[in-house]
Amino acid sequence: MDPPAMPARRRRPEVLHDKENPADAQPGERQRTAAGTGRQPLGAAPTPPEAPLSSSIRIERPRRPDPPLTPAPQTSMDPPLTPAPQTSIDPPAMPARRRRPEVLHDKENPADAQPEERQRTAAGTGRQPLAGALPPPPPESLQNEADLLKEVESLRIELQHVRQDRDRLLSYMGTYKEMTEKSVIELENAMKKASTLQETCSSQRNIIRTLESKLATVEKLKMSNMMSSETMTEYEDMKKLLESVQLRLKEAEQTILNGEILRKKLHNTILELKGNIRVFCRVRPLLPNESGAVSYPRNIQDIGRGIELLHNAQGYSFTFDKVFDHSATQEHVFTEISQLVQSALDGYKVCIFAYGQTGSGKTYTMMGNPELEEQKGMIPRSLEQIFQATQALNSQGWIYKIQASMLEIYLETIRDLLATKHISQDGGSSKHNIKHDAQGSIVSGLTVIDVTSISEVSSLLRRAAQSRSVGRTQMNEESSRSHCVLTLRIFGVNERMDQQVQGVLNLIDLAGSERLNKSGATGDQLKEAVAINKSLSCLSDVIFSIAKKDEHVPFRNSKLTYLLQPCLGGDSKTLMFVNLSPEVSSTGESLCSLRFAARVNSCEIGIPRRQTRMSSDRPS
Repeated sequence: MDPPAMPARRRRPEVLHDKENPADAQPGERQRTAAGTGRQPLGAAPTPPEAPLSSSIRIERPRRPDPPLTPAPQTSMDPPLTPAPQTSIDPPAMPARRRRPEVLHDKENPADAQPEERQRTAAGTGRQPLAGALPPPPPESLQNEADLLKEVESLRIELQHVRQDRDRLLSYMGTYKEMTEKSVIELENAMKKASTLQETCSSQRNIIRTLESKLATVEKLKMSNMMSSETMTEYEDMKKLLESVQLRLKEAEQTILNGEILRKKLHNTILELKGNIRVFCRVRPLLPNESGAVSYPRNIQDIGRGIELLHNAQGYSFTFDKVFDHSATQEHVFTEISQLVQSALDGYKVCIFAYGQTGSGKTYTMMGNPELEEQKGMIPRSLEQIFQATQALNSQGWIYKIQASMLEIYLETIRDLLATKHISQDGGSSKHNIKHDAQGSIVSGLTVIDVTSISEVSSLLRRAAQSRSVGRTQMNEESSRSHCVLTLRIFGVNERMDQQVQGVLNLIDLAGSERLNKSGATGDQLKEAVAINKSLSCLSDVIFSIAKKDEHVPFRNSKLTYLLQPCLGGDSKTLMFVNLSPEVSSTGESLCSLRFAARVNSCEIGIPRRQTRMSSDRPS
């Protein structure tokens, strides 16, 4: 890169100035001026203006071409390189030297030149052509030229140094660029590794947290296991102790059960020997809007056998063979009478009847709901037991024949509930007459059906329930308006033992006693209530006579008592359910029922006898 040309320096005129007139100068000065410019001094002629310095001769020397500058490639980490403005470091141009005239020479006369040449010479110098040769340059100019040459040489040396420094810097920049590129790559790799390590650290932290959580859980489990081990040891000890206590309790319960069984057996034996009628008391549950007036004693002697009634702020206590509270189920109640039902298969006459005021639960106790297993009453359960027992005794050689009949006493009239055609009320009394024989009561003209399965008997019960007289009163939605009697006659023969038995099972659901002012009965219902109360009153008279051991017992005062004569005055096993309503408004009727039941329980009707005979004596 060549240095730019130095601007021409105007040397100061020693004598003449721009605004001075050469004509005003002294002769000596005009001569010096002419000698300085290389022109002949003129007389009065005006001095031509000096040629501009820019037209002066420049010293041109051959230079070595500079190598081209190639900017270093920029990297991503380097700031953008902006080329610096190039400054000229070449030495300034030498001051213009007067060159000799190209046309005019020292020995030539300008006047001899051709007019055209003179014009070119005058045009080239910008002055008027002078006559004669130019004088040599002054010594000051030569000295200045030498100084300038030295200065140029020193500047060239300095430029050479600068170029060398530039080349080193460029070399350094290339090395730095390579190192920077490597550093950038290494930095990117390091950043990737740092990101990977950061992710790894994050996952490791999560793993550590998970492990810490698991460790805490393990510690808790360890503590729990230790506590569980201790608890398990205590549990095993308590379990052994509990098993020991349970075993002792079971033994005690078995002892109590055996004692209760023995007590019942002895009590039944005493009753059979004395001929007493057994009485079970059952209390129905309270309805939502009712308040109770019945309680039960807590002393061991009367638990399950005693009952207390509060009437008009006065308490009354009664004791029976068994008392069932409102929580007793149908199955529980039947368990207590199952042995009595079994006696019918053994050849005894058995009678079970329910007594109590209307709405106290008599029909539910005796019949219940045959369609639901848990609500079946005493009648369906007794029939099931009879048929199950006969099937079990078949393996022992017993063959049984069972006949069923069912009637109701409505307005002192006997009605056949199994008859296909009902006889009119007017002629009913003459068609069904009651007689007694060794097997008990026999009703003439009554439909008797042989039954071989429980399904047949269940069908008969449904048919009889549809024919039975019921009505709605203020005390009961479905009040039984008649006394219903189901009779099973059982004939058993055992050829192996050459023995036969004849048993009778009477299951009776009595109509409920009711106070006319409470029931609100009118019309036909009033007649029904009067007939019911009259028959129950006759039953009460019979019980009183039996209790007092009167010689004459008024069995014929009503159809009901005459039908029950074999059960109340003979050798049968008889059990009465007295049903109670626990509400406060019914305490009067409940007290009457409890007093009647107590009298019944005290009656001695004789020792029951088993009806058996040899098969060879059976009539053909």
